[in-house]
Amino acid sequence: MKIVAELLTALDETMLTVKGHLAEMDTEQLNALVGLLAPRPSIGSAEMVLTILALREIEARNPVKS
Repeated sequence: MKIVAELLTALDETMLTVKGHLAEMDTEQLNALVGLLAPRPSIGSAEMVLTILALREIEARNPVKS
């Protein structure tokens, strides 16, 4: 159980680091990153997670107006 907790802590730290890097990128860089990633990444892959995080960052900067 201790190993699982350590792995989850490391994963959380890594995710926060990635989110921080994405937040520092400008919109053009984010769009370029998304363009470089596979259009249909494997479910559960790191590439899928990165794609989702990048798209969420783009969406957060450009909220949909209704």
